[in-house]
Amino acid sequence: MKTIGENIAYFRKKNKLTQEELAEKLSVTSQAVSKWECDSSYPDITGMQSLAKILGVTVDDLLNGEKALPEIIEAPKEKIDRRIVLINVEDGDTEITTRLPVSFVKKSIENGSFKEMIGEDAFDHIGMLTDMIDSGLTGSIVEVNTGDTKISIKVTEYEN
Repeated sequence: MKTIGENIAYFRKKNKLTQEELAEKLSVTSQAVSKWECDSSYPDITGMQSLAKILGVTVDDLLNGEKALPEIIEAPKEKIDRRIVLINVEDGDTEITTRLPVSFVKKSIENGSFKEMIGEDAFDHIGMLTDMIDSGLTGSIVEVNTGDTKISIKVTEYEN
C-alpha cells in the first residue's frame, strides 16, 4: 500500500500539476507540498477535502490510493442463463444486496421497469448492460460513489 505522500504525488502528476501549482491552488508553500509527498509532514485535516477536490479524487483515495477497477472477463455464452446480476446499495448504515436472474434483468430493461427500480442516474451508467450480458461478459459493470451512497452492479455466475 502506498503512503499518503506517494498518493498525493501520484494524483498531482496525474493532473499534470507541479508542486508549485498545487501549492498555489491550496494557498500553501511548495515546500509544504514537498514535505507531504516525502511523508515528513501531512496536510491539515481541514485541507484534505480541498486537496482531494483539486486533484479530482476522494479523501479516501488520498489516504488509501487509487482502487483498481475489477476486471471484466468473457465467459462461455452457454452459461448466460446461469448468471445473476448483483445490485449492491450502501447508504450510511444500510446495505442492500439484490440478486436477480439475468433473464429477469434483460426483460426489465426491455420493458423499462429496471430504470424505475434503480433510478434514472444509475440506469444511464448501464445502458449497454444487455449487450454485455449477451456477449458473455461477467464482472463489475458499474460502481457509483456519491458521498454516502455507493451503488455497484455486477454480473456473476450463479452459485448454489
